[in-house]
Amino acid sequence: MWLTKFPFSLIVEWMCLIASILFLRNTYSKYWRYFIPYLAITVIIESYSFFVNRYLFLNVDTQWLYNVFLLIYTVFHIYIFYKIIDIPYVKNICIICLLLILGFYSWDFYNIGFMKYFSTTNTIFSGALILLSILYYYSLFKQEEAKDILSEPAFWFVSGCLIFYVTSSVANAFFKEIVEYSKQIKFPLRYVIMNFLNIMMYGCWIKSFICLHKTQASS
Repeated sequence: MWLTKFPFSLIVEWMCLIASILFLRNTYSKYWRYFIPYLAITVIIESYSFFVNRYLFLNVDTQWLYNVFLLIYTVFHIYIFYKIIDIPYVKNICIICLLLILGFYSWDFYNIGFMKYFSTTNTIFSGALILLSILYYYSLFKQEEAKDILSEPAFWFVSGCLIFYVTSSVANAFFKEIVEYSKQIKFPLRYVIMNFLNIMMYGCWIKSFICLHKTQASS
């Protein structure tokens, strides 16, 4: 089916990378500039995986590559949440989340080897990101001065993450049921869901970059 051949997620990832270069390269906030190399790594890996497997049909096993990326993925997200959550002990909370994820990463490596994707680690990571997202929203309620959250870059970043990880976690929990239903209706339902979630998340990230650029320009 043509839906599985069209790179919806890859296109929005490239758009997000371009947006990060346009809006973040001169930003005062150093940690926001880290989005540029992170997104560059993301699109390189995703582009390689898509074109060799879905476009060239070479059936190259890239699970080990995504296991390597999972480390970068984890450290990057935990660090960004550490910078944007304004509550006491956030550093300790982020360190605990990081150590927990790394512990499961080591457990997956020991049990299944490096050539199979660490799905358990990814599940724990998703749970940690959902928790940190909730803590971010909690930090907004604890602020003494009311702010226009729709103009806050961090709000859009966190919202994109929360939408993606909550919904994808539900989709993964019902993976077998979704696959069976997709076969019945002859429609790649899970593929469409994951692509839609990617578009939502990276769309929110682009919005956060624009908000940061506007805030810096006005100041």
